Amino acid sequence: MVDRLHLRWQVVLCVGLMQLAALGLAATVLLHNARRSVDLEMSAAESGARAQVIAAVGAALRSLPPDQVLAGLSETLVEPRHVRIAIFDARTGALPVTRAGVRDRRGADPAARAAPRWFSNLVTPAGRETRLPVLADGADYGFVSITTAPKDEIDEVWEDAAALLWALGIGFGVTVVALVVLIRRALGPLDTLNRGLGALRGGALTTRISGVPGPDFQPLVGGFNALACSLETSEADRAALARKIVALSDAERRAIAMELHDEFGPCLFGLKVKAGAIARAALKSGDDTLLRDARTVTAIVDQIQTANTRLLTTLRPMTVGQLPLVEALGDMIDGFQSTHTGIKWDIALPDRLPETEEIVDLTAYRFVQEGVTNALRHGRPRRVRVELQPHELPGRIEVLYLTVEDDGIGLPERAAEGRGLTAMRDRVRALGGTLDLGRRQAGGTRLSAILPLTTRRSVARIEPEPAR
Repeated sequence: MVDRLHLRWQVVLCVGLMQLAALGLAATVLLHNARRSVDLEMSAAESGARAQVIAAVGAALRSLPPDQVLAGLSETLVEPRHVRIAIFDARTGALPVTRAGVRDRRGADPAARAAPRWFSNLVTPAGRETRLPVLADGADYGFVSITTAPKDEIDEVWEDAAALLWALGIGFGVTVVALVVLIRRALGPLDTLNRGLGALRGGALTTRISGVPGPDFQPLVGGFNALACSLETSEADRAALARKIVALSDAERRAIAMELHDEFGPCLFGLKVKAGAIARAALKSGDDTLLRDARTVTAIVDQIQTANTRLLTTLRPMTVGQLPLVEALGDMIDGFQSTHTGIKWDIALPDRLPETEEIVDLTAYRFVQEGVTNALRHGRPRRVRVELQPHELPGRIEVLYLTVEDDGIGLPERAAEGRGLTAMRDRVRALGGTLDLGRRQAGGTRLSAILPLTTRRSVARIEPEPAR
């Protein structure tokens, strides 16, 4: 369980337990010494009181009749500290003993600082009583009883112990607070490194760490910044390579489209003209078989031309590169609207866009084409929304937000991503963007993408948090 705690709390817990153990040991030693001190003080008090009583009895026997000795002791004896003196006359019973006003060695009233019962039970020694009989001429006149009374001594010891325990407790609390502050300050660079790693994990490869004090963390900071720089360079190389692959693929498609348009188109047109001439000759000569064959050739040429036109559009839309992106998208959406009149179309295109590269225009065009085609083919929607909006992220990059959503049946539970969507995702990533496909809360499907228009390199610095 301790392993789940952060390092700082493990250290604080360890030191705290050691402090508590030391505090417990100190309390144990304190109790032992307190009990011993009370016991020694009681022994000394009992010895002094016994000597006092013996001297007083001897003096009284010399100056008073035996039957008045105990009464005389009652008037002359005064209880010393830590003992109780009781006088018992064999004839009249207990006699009073003068009790002096008790004040401790600091001059304070003991009642104001009485020790708690648990402390008294721990340090109170076994009670002792000494009886001194008063005998004269073989007659027993009574006795004087001396009993230890450790309460006032225990109260004094408790006052010292409480002051010491309070001092130790305050010292313990101050130590823990100082330790937490010191460890927080000492391990603060680890939090900075952790935030930096989190930023790298989130894709912010321009993250750098600076302002971390202490020679112990400088190698870690240097290693982190070197790693971030290497990752940024590798990611830039990968992105450049992916972008180059997409550009080469587009160039190859363009070359194939031009080949189909420039070579197949004229050939098919010439073949169609020739078949028409043969048909007219057959009609003139009355050769029905030749006429039928010529018309069949004309129909086949028409099919090939249709397939060629569709293939050209698939390889490279003719409007991209010739028209601005907004107009090219509007032309494509007009085509969808003309063939799907029963659907409500919600189109949100800006009036104009910043000048964009052809690869971005083609990616945005393909995105909308793929999204609308999938919505119409699989979603059975009543409404389709297409949105394209430019945005500028503060201080970083200009992007295009593209969205195609519908209110159709939505995605199945375990839908396999088609080849068209997979290719689109790879293309968007190659341009440094992101693509997301999911369900709408109101039902239907939402396809969105973010395409960067410009790349502004901005190194993000992570500084240590100020000490609190």
